[in-house]
Amino acid sequence: MPATTRRELMKQLGGTAAAFAFVAAAGPIAAASPAAAVGAGAEATASPGAAAATRRVRGLIARLTLDEKISLVHGATDPRRLGQAGYLPGVKRLGIPELRLSDGPAGVNVTRSATGLPPVATLGSSFNVELARQYGEVMGREGRTLDMDVLLAPQIELSRTPFFSRNKDQSGEDPYLNGLIGAAQVEGVQAQGMLAQAKHFLANNQRLHEFDREKPENSYDFVVDDRTLHELYLPAFEAVVRAGVASVMSAYNHLNGKWNSEQSSTLTDILRGELGFKGFVTSDWGATHSTAALEAGQDMQMWDGSFYGEPLKKAIKDGSIPESALDTAVSRILGRYDAFGMLDGSRVPARKKIDVRAGARVAREVATQGAVLLANDGGLPLSHAALRDLALIGPTAGQVATSVSGERAYGFEERLVSPLDALRRSTKRKIAYEVGVDLTGTAVPASAFPKGLTRKGGGTDKKIDFVGDKALPVGTTAEWTGTFVPPTTGEYALKIQGWSAAVSLSIDGKELTTAAGARDSFARKWSSIVPTTDGLDNGQAEPVELTGGRSYQVVVKATGWAATVADRGPVQVRFAWVTPERRGASIDAAAKLARRVHTPVVFAFNGSGGSVGGGGDFTTLTLPAHQDELITAVAEANPRTVVVLTTGCPATMPWRREVGTILHTGYVGQEGGWSTADLLTGRANPGGKATVTWPKKDTDHPTLDPAHPERYYGVDGVVTYSEGIFTGYRGFDKAGIEPLFPFGHGLSYTEFGYRDLSVRRAGDGYEVSFTVTNRGRRTGAEVPQVYVGAPRGADVEMAVRTLAAFDRVELRAGESRRVRVRVAERQLSYWDTDRGRWVRPEGRRAVYVGSSSRDIRLTGTAR
Repeated sequence: MPATTRRELMKQLGGTAAAFAFVAAAGPIAAASPAAAVGAGAEATASPGAAAATRRVRGLIARLTLDEKISLVHGATDPRRLGQAGYLPGVKRLGIPELRLSDGPAGVNVTRSATGLPPVATLGSSFNVELARQYGEVMGREGRTLDMDVLLAPQIELSRTPFFSRNKDQSGEDPYLNGLIGAAQVEGVQAQGMLAQAKHFLANNQRLHEFDREKPENSYDFVVDDRTLHELYLPAFEAVVRAGVASVMSAYNHLNGKWNSEQSSTLTDILRGELGFKGFVTSDWGATHSTAALEAGQDMQMWDGSFYGEPLKKAIKDGSIPESALDTAVSRILGRYDAFGMLDGSRVPARKKIDVRAGARVAREVATQGAVLLANDGGLPLSHAALRDLALIGPTAGQVATSVSGERAYGFEERLVSPLDALRRSTKRKIAYEVGVDLTGTAVPASAFPKGLTRKGGGTDKKIDFVGDKALPVGTTAEWTGTFVPPTTGEYALKIQGWSAAVSLSIDGKELTTAAGARDSFARKWSSIVPTTDGLDNGQAEPVELTGGRSYQVVVKATGWAATVADRGPVQVRFAWVTPERRGASIDAAAKLARRVHTPVVFAFNGSGGSVGGGGDFTTLTLPAHQDELITAVAEANPRTVVVLTTGCPATMPWRREVGTILHTGYVGQEGGWSTADLLTGRANPGGKATVTWPKKDTDHPTLDPAHPERYYGVDGVVTYSEGIFTGYRGFDKAGIEPLFPFGHGLSYTEFGYRDLSVRRAGDGYEVSFTVTNRGRRTGAEVPQVYVGAPRGADVEMAVRTLAAFDRVELRAGESRRVRVRVAERQLSYWDTDRGRWVRPEGRRAVYVGSSSRDIRLTGTAR
């Protein structure tokens, strides 16, 4: 079975300066926070402050009892029940405070509301390091206000395969970009006195076969060679260590024969030895498998003490684990407490209230700068004629697609404004609308239950539609069973919708979907990409083929929330559907509307894996819910069709030839309705760039090549990264495959010219300079990208092109600017597995400057 997410689990439970030269190459990461200074190696200088901190921690360890030390290395239940992911109780008698860990990576996920930032994939598309720092500042600032201490962010895995459901939570397929965006977030978070926890270490790039919680022995091993680890999957962790990250989370998966949590070669030799990490390592929730993980270098078990509690105490007492190993773990944890001023009262003070407007400004800016204009035949920005006679189509036009699934801040619900409403309000025009794909549906009628539905404990109901003024009393728990008879044969979209109760739908003994489950003390409406139009959480089952007139056994359950859950109210539950007829009628209505307006804009979406809002990996890049059929019908009805993609990953486009204008907004956060309206009308100019390569078909991607099933699907219990360093654009370049859209691609409402390339030596690297000119009539942002080619005669095969530097420049109409970036030695080197170090091959290197990895405007030579 796929790994259970932290949210789902909680619901069930009620290093050298040279090595980091590549970071400095794109400009200074930031004036380091005090904590960052410690993480970057301040302890090694033995300053008086560092020495005092070390003495303080040593003194505390000497006074702690064995039980107290053990209480500091495993999770417990928070008596305050604030809704966070993890908790350590502290030791009051010694002044050691409690520690609360909150989910990221896109906002603070606790009972009280926080800013709903767009996910990191949208942030990454901005190619804006300073904006990433501001993103971190919002999370750190709000986390402190909400009484949190550790933010489980940034997520810095590489987007190795487009099927990974959590690609939305990370910044793409290039390790250099990934490191810069991740490090900037760390600095922003930790400048507020909040500890950042980078995740998930190491090579945790898919959910398929990642971790079978019920039978861990069935989990696959992930085999990655040393060169590939160093060149692709370690650089982001290098970058955050350099930025002073306080903590790292070990991943669920096996890596090269061992669990990540028990891998001393990575946790101790590489993370601490090579990279110089000074903080503590926490397990992912449920990813600890033995007490041996402590000696391997994992300092803290979350969420409980199943191994680091009584079993660890027993192991220490019988001598199988030395108490010194526990002391080392506790010293690493308390060392970060001390570095952040948590032991002596010098911590950066928390703000008393969340600055809602400040968070909203950053959220809106991220959504705006992260939008990628994939194609434009003149459809955007919308013309006056288009605005006079405009139609929006799609559920994510009528409701804002902030993101999908959990481990994020839901946002301030009162600020959620749809693109449709934002356009109507900003243009003051009447804009037509059709849903196209109905995600809410209608209550399954009584006629589909010929014998009614029997309620456990007594009584019969004609249908399940207890919403609004028909809601059930607070705390109600109910179960309905009966015979369900669909009227016609075809594909049905079945839904269970609810609030104030955890609800589920089963057909013929198989649970199809759930909704409105509470995590400890709160719940959020994130079972689907959008809630129902009347405000319920919207559990979507995978489409199912049903036979008209056949009897199916249905079970619907509703378990009222406990009194401790915030915003508990009357229990609402509805069993809803979209019939085959209704689906066809919605598409027909959208096409009919498209024929009568000047410009139709279709909003298309996907979920977080395989289904709408689900947690598993994708099984296809095809848009769900017959949206290709919808887009094709609308485009056939009106050649001026514009498509807006609210997706967290690439999608295939069988309708590409029929649609000339495509805007990828990604998931847009709580302010995304406004940002989308600004982009469509031209108040904002898109300047984002694709952080992953978009394949024309699934099997074009290196990890999904049918000739190499070992790369994603696995063979004989092993997933092998046999593509080596050639994933993403590197793999497309090596294979000579033309992508749908290349890495780094993104258009603008203006045009940019490049000229006067200069490449000169600068220390161990090169300074690359060139002039960029805005040749259009609008202000706009461009992200010029510098790639280096492989030298002839290198001892190993190197990438055709590797991203080595970039900048984001905003230019007024007609303005020119000289851009200077540094290409560091690291970006010119490969990892020599025999010598265990970075090696820079001799020979000339081509230097490419362009607007994407395939749109090269200038070419020079590094000598």
